[in-house]
Amino acid sequence: MLFVMLSRLVTSAVIAKIHTIDWTVELLKVDTFLAGMRGNWYGLLGKPFKDTFGHVGDGILGGLVGMKKPDNHGVPYSLTEEFVSVYRMHALLPDSLHLRNIDVLPEDNKSPPLIKEIPMNDLVGLPGEKKLSEIGVQETLVSMGHQASRALELQNYPSFLRNLVSQNIDGTERPDHVDLAALEIYRDRERQVARYNQFRRSLLLIPISKWEDLTDDKEIIKALKEVYGNDVELLDVLVGLMAEKKIKGFAISETTFVIFLIMASRRLEADRFYTSNFNEETYTKKGLEWVNTTESLKDVIDRHYPKMTKKWLNASSAFSVWDAPPNKPNPIPIYLRIPN
Repeated sequence: MLFVMLSRLVTSAVIAKIHTIDWTVELLKVDTFLAGMRGNWYGLLGKPFKDTFGHVGDGILGGLVGMKKPDNHGVPYSLTEEFVSVYRMHALLPDSLHLRNIDVLPEDNKSPPLIKEIPMNDLVGLPGEKKLSEIGVQETLVSMGHQASRALELQNYPSFLRNLVSQNIDGTERPDHVDLAALEIYRDRERQVARYNQFRRSLLLIPISKWEDLTDDKEIIKALKEVYGNDVELLDVLVGLMAEKKIKGFAISETTFVIFLIMASRRLEADRFYTSNFNEETYTKKGLEWVNTTESLKDVIDRHYPKMTKKWLNASSAFSVWDAPPNKPNPIPIYLRIPN
């Protein structure tokens, strides 16, 4: 049991690190955040210094990870309902998995040939678990790696999630079906999360005064007026997040980004397992080494399937499309629009 708990602890830390310095910087393709997120983990002194001398100074110099004690800023730690709301990213999911043939030799960094498209409904629950087991881990990884995610936009919600068969804790199916898109709106309202404009005001961001402030898409504006009329104050936060114009280099909205910015630091500095207990005594020497030497999801996949990654994973990050050319980050610093 102790071994299982330790394994979960180490795995959780690896996931937290990948989320901080690998996944987030692919979602926010901006040089500023590549430096900023690595600074969150390693500090301004950087990884080489930290690897040599350990954690030195405060969270700014030495990074949030490894601080002497957690910092809650006088508020009990929690993941807020607002954080849950902006993480409703199901629009990223496709309606089918494009299964690839990984037994062929790659040609000029082209993606492996498509075998068939498997509906996502077939990959849900116990039947889906069995189906993925039949496909195999490597074929699944390569297929997912060569298929781009969808965009976080309105009218882009996966069809299979609109009629989802819900599962019991043991994986068996429940008799009722779920429209997850409608449920997500319902949950925000049920939990009294602020509507879009008030949500932005709470973050010191400028609210919209008309639908054209939110988007230039005339079809989206027409649809918004059909649902909400001309009252922009009624706009649900999730709908607004999906409709909002994106900053160059961002896969998420500016509103979502502000919550990301706050919580990216908070979830590290408030957790004892990344601060006072981030040591060999808690993780073991091998466990801590495992966390410290993992820099990306690509490292994890390559550790288990080196031949597969050498053959197919050509991108700098496993979160990019694996055969895509390098995506140059946006070098323009980001600003937050603060009302006068």
